[in-house]
Amino acid sequence: MQILLDTNFILTCVKQKIDIDESLNNLTSEPIEYLIPQDVLNEIEKLKQKNSTKTTATLSQQILQTLNPKIIDLPTKNPNVDVKIANYLLSKEVDKKPGFLILATLDKNLKQRVKNKILTIRNKTHLEFI
Repeated sequence: MQILLDTNFILTCVKQKIDIDESLNNLTSEPIEYLIPQDVLNEIEKLKQKNSTKTTATLSQQILQTLNPKIIDLPTKNPNVDVKIANYLLSKEVDKKPGFLILATLDKNLKQRVKNKILTIRNKTHLEFI
């Protein structure tokens, strides 16, 4: 199973002290491959420059290193990362393939735009598939 991580999901897991890998391993016994768009890494790097998000962004980068994600490029030229993610997922038709791709996001608009299974945070304490 592949898990595509978006920026807000990662930052919120850090803020809520949710261990992404441990929580996912409690949800599934399938092998997990983490995917992270280069655009998401760029957003996190920009957040390190702001005093209000510097600590969270730095911790997010450290956690991502432990997850050893596969870095992917989103080919769409749209500057909005959520639009790029949606276009990427819609182009994959992943819901028809075994070993499907799950989107890890908290963004309501993004959840509505894609047909993929979603990994989200419930009650600020745990991860859940929807």
